[in-house]
Amino acid sequence: MPIKQLTVVIIFLLLSPFVNSKTAQQLLIDDLYYLADQQLAGRKTGSQSAELTRSYIKHRLSQVNNNVVEQPFCYKSGLFSQACGINIISSNIGALEAVTQATDPVQKATRIIITAHYDHLGKRGGKLHPGANDNATGIAALIYLASVFNDKPLPFSLTFVATDAEENGLHGSKYFAKTLLPNSVIMNINLDMLGVKKRRSNLYVLTSRSLKNTLNSVFLAVKNNNVNLKPVYSAAQMSRYIKSKNINWHKASDHYSFARQKIPYVYFGMGYDSAHHTSNDTAENINSKLFTDAVLLIEAFINQLAKTPLPLSPS
Repeated sequence: MPIKQLTVVIIFLLLSPFVNSKTAQQLLIDDLYYLADQQLAGRKTGSQSAELTRSYIKHRLSQVNNNVVEQPFCYKSGLFSQACGINIISSNIGALEAVTQATDPVQKATRIIITAHYDHLGKRGGKLHPGANDNATGIAALIYLASVFNDKPLPFSLTFVATDAEENGLHGSKYFAKTLLPNSVIMNINLDMLGVKKRRSNLYVLTSRSLKNTLNSVFLAVKNNNVNLKPVYSAAQMSRYIKSKNINWHKASDHYSFARQKIPYVYFGMGYDSAHHTSNDTAENINSKLFTDAVLLIEAFINQLAKTPLPLSPS
């Protein structure tokens, strides 16, 4: 289907009362399938399909929060050139405020930043890489969480950031994280590759050591009969669990950009996926029930955080 025709279809779907009447969990799966659809051509940074992806994400976020803005950025690409991307930010404290550096050096930590990258590889070697698990799952989950927590009273604010150019070197999250004053942020929650596999129904949670004492009780309180939550406190421990010695999980996704700014993180992911960065990473290969249960676990985690005394600033 040509891009112009696809755009018309998207507009029709977005305005459809049938779509808008669906439950948040039904929309979670719809979002996953739309973002991984072959007509988005793998959501490569800087492409027309990335622009269509942004339009969709902005619309979905604006359905639950009017504070949605774009954050353009550029980065070095090759020896003598640069590339550009665009983050999408939605916050219940005001999106414009969310991208402005705090000025009070002793400000208490009151914000949690939830991230997921929307870019993927596009086409490589003549093959389309849909990027369903990596990372349509994370973006669909981010939109879901923005929806369920929109009007819910919480002892902290939530900022949702759909990052760009993660695949090229975490550039979107690097840019965003540098706009933050670390003492204003409780933690980053990063969502990347949430498509839990039935044969290994684990959702791993790689967590900064500085949060271990605070979050132990939170993890114990969060349960799901279908998906096991597995807290992990080091990249080496994560590799042992997943048997993936060649991956440094501390640096594997956008949470590393926050760690570099001395901001603690909690990274939710399924770990190694044999379809990672292949043309087989399709929505059809994701177990929708287990994916939904994984996202519900993350929702429960945030609800439990709201009942837990949290550190006023990162340690």
